[in-house]
Amino acid sequence: MSSSSSLSDGIEGDLIDAFQAEYEEEMLNEEEEPRRPRRRREFIRRDRLGASDRLFEDYFADDCNYPPSFFRRRGEAPVVNFTVNGHEYNYGYYLAVGIYPSWPVFMKGVTLPQSENQRMFIAAQAAWRKDVECAFGVLKARFNILAVPGRSYSRRTLGLIMCACIILHNMIIDDERGTNLEHTYETVESNVGPAIHHHAPPSLAARIQMDNEMRDSPVYTQLQQDLIEHVWAHNA
Repeated sequence: MSSSSSLSDGIEGDLIDAFQAEYEEEMLNEEEEPRRPRRRREFIRRDRLGASDRLFEDYFADDCNYPPSFFRRRGEAPVVNFTVNGHEYNYGYYLAVGIYPSWPVFMKGVTLPQSENQRMFIAAQAAWRKDVECAFGVLKARFNILAVPGRSYSRRTLGLIMCACIILHNMIIDDERGTNLEHTYETVESNVGPAIHHHAPPSLAARIQMDNEMRDSPVYTQLQQDLIEHVWAHNA
């Protein structure tokens, strides 16, 4: 019994010695990888004063090289005027959920409805908002061109594609259902005009005035109340 155990220990020791010898030989034969040379940072001289002068001459001087007419105007919305419940408003609004601020440009539902007309308004607002959200999903599911990236198209081409898909969708619905789509859904007197393009940006005072008007909480409360009364009067 002791002779067999000593034999197995000897074999195990021989295997360990052979493995260690082979490992040391591979380590000695392995070529050492050359180290990458350290690169020192180069000091780049920048003409900051000259760059500031060029920036002023290009965009901010009286006779600048690139006037505002060289660029497309962004952030401009069409002129919207509508009257509801006897009150006139000069800004359009988006149907939004409760996380948005209480501004006249975002129309939310009533958080804690206390009357039947408020509950009706909440249901109508949610239905209209979901219709708008689902419309994009329906169009994307029907027309594959809307589901793929469109950065290769110009803005004008994207607008034409969207209009064509909407027209085709309405034609398909009209053909499938056999109904006439010539209905008048607008029950509020409104006027939507083209966007106003100026050759120069608005003054700072005009910009501040527009920002204050779009964030006026009392106007939001009045608009919401007018819409509640309007929906109640036309659906009760």
